[in-house]
Amino acid sequence: MTTLALITIGQAPRTDVTPEILPVLPADDIREYGALDDLDADQITALAPRPGESALTSRLRDGGSAVFGHDRAVPLLQEAVSRAERDGADLTLLMCGGLFPALVHERPLFGVERLAHDGVRGLLGGFGPGARLGVVRPLPEQTGEAYEHWEASIGVRPNAATSASPYTDPVETIAAAAATLATEADLIVLDCMGFDETMRAAATAAVGPDVTVVTIRSVAARLLGAVL
Repeated sequence: MTTLALITIGQAPRTDVTPEILPVLPADDIREYGALDDLDADQITALAPRPGESALTSRLRDGGSAVFGHDRAVPLLQEAVSRAERDGADLTLLMCGGLFPALVHERPLFGVERLAHDGVRGLLGGFGPGARLGVVRPLPEQTGEAYEHWEASIGVRPNAATSASPYTDPVETIAAAAATLATEADLIVLDCMGFDETMRAAATAAVGPDVTVVTIRSVAARLLGAVL
């Protein structure tokens, strides 16, 4: 029997994510944890990014969303990993597109970031030399970081990047954001766990048949499913 822990940097359960990825994650038991599970609204507000600190965003249990600082999220994420392993998780998936320092763990720990980036690198290679990457991030302040972030990760610098939020923007806005990248990319990545298949389908229709759109949740979940 395999127990898989899904950890969000927001609050569990992620009813907007888990049902969509379950078909490709054949674990016997799936449990959800959130880095912000034990925090109230005031405590979450106090985690707002400091000047110069990278920002993260995630969904909350009530269906809303929050923006908070990367550095102060790390110890909360560590506690969620430790809690999952204490509860008997055989392996854990960090459901966040951000980069984090090495977390302490005793059992296999996979990150959406690493799985998705390696998967995107493989997909991009299939388009041939010079294939162009486009990235849609959830926050405007993350757009500038996307270029260095992806280049450092997979050795390919995005040709273009923009932003639209899966938590606060309608599907039409997300599709329109992707469409602005259509002439500058062969592969567009919706770079946040909040982007779902409905959003990807709308973006695909908006960019036209010559551009491929993927979500990091789908790429990462399919790769993880291969080891379950």
